[in-house]
Amino acid sequence: MDKTPQPHAIEMIPVDTIRVLNPRARNRRQHREIVDNIATVGLKRPITVSRRQSGDKVHYDLVCGEGRLEAFRMLGEESIPAVIIDAHEQDCLVMSLVENIARRTHRPIDLMAEIGNLAKRGYNDAEIAEKIGCSRGWVYHIVTLLERGEDRLVSAVDTGLVPLGMAVDIAMAEIGAAPTSLLEAYETGDN
Repeated sequence: MDKTPQPHAIEMIPVDTIRVLNPRARNRRQHREIVDNIATVGLKRPITVSRRQSGDKVHYDLVCGEGRLEAFRMLGEESIPAVIIDAHEQDCLVMSLVENIARRTHRPIDLMAEIGNLAKRGYNDAEIAEKIGCSRGWVYHIVTLLERGEDRLVSAVDTGLVPLGMAVDIAMAEIGAAPTSLLEAYETGDN
């Protein structure tokens, strides 16, 4: 990846020229509060984008601020304050994923999905761990579960039913129906 992009001055840019690279679902009530707050107080922090030029047309890739952008659209605003950085599309996507991971409140399943997205983009366990501030071993376990398609085990880890290490051990037991049997035994407390 390139060095950290340096921001430029804040500019007003048309909202209809912004492309969201990494869309995510939002809690409607919380998002409504954001919209109401922006309508009342105004935008406290600009969004972050990277400018793209194709011929005489300019568009922007959103790096950070999808909720604020959606709020501006809902309020009928035609332009939004934005910090413009120079970054490749791939780097913008990674910055967006890391931004989503770093959110204060997130469900473990969302964090696991974001780790899976980074792994699919070619980042190794150590790079992902450094980006999100956790151990390489933990990332390895999550990626292992996701790569093996162990949705039931990922869900069990998410709900706290099965510890992550146990889920990985179950997933690694590739003997016929052993993973399913082991998970069922763990869920029911049978030994």
